[in-house]
Amino acid sequence: MDNQLLTLSKIFTERLFRIPDYQRGYAWGEKQLRDFWSDLDQLEDGQNHYTGVLTLENVPAEVCEKWGDDAWIINSKKFEPLYVVDGQQRLTTSIILIQVILENIDESIRINYNTKEEVQKKFIFDSKDGGISRSYIFGYEKDNPWTGQPFVDTRTP
Repeated sequence: MDNQLLTLSKIFTERLFRIPDYQRGYAWGEKQLRDFWSDLDQLEDGQNHYTGVLTLENVPAEVCEKWGDDAWIINSKKFEPLYVVDGQQRLTTSIILIQVILENIDESIRINYNTKEEVQKKFIFDSKDGGISRSYIFGYEKDNPWTGQPFVDTRTP
C-alpha cells in the first residue's frame, strides 16, 4: 500500500477492512471522543483533519475464503480485504460518526454530492440482494472482543 496522505473517502474506495482477532476492541472513552470532536470542530473551511497513520495489512487469500458472507464483495466487486493493524480507534470513531450522521439526516440531503444510500454503501455496508444480506465495509474479523458483539448496524433494514 502506498505511503501517502489520503482522504477517508479514498481510504474506503473498494476496500474491506477487518480488525484482526488479536486486536483489542473499541476502547476510546469520553476524553478521546471529545478531543476527536474538538479537532473536527476547529477545522477551517477547506482544511482537512489529519487522523494519523494507519497501518494496514493484506489479508491472505486463504483467510478471506473463510469469510463466506463477504466473498461476493471481494470476488465480484474486487474489494481489497485489509487488516487494520494500527488506527482502529480512529477509523471506528469515524465510521460511528458517519453512521450517526446518516441516521439523523433526511433522505433528500446530499453529503459531498452523494445520496445517503451512496455514503452508506461506501462506508457502512453494501448488499448484493437489496439489503437482505449485508457485507459491512468495516468491522471485526470475529466478534468484537470488547463487547462480545460484531460491530454492525443494529437497526432493522
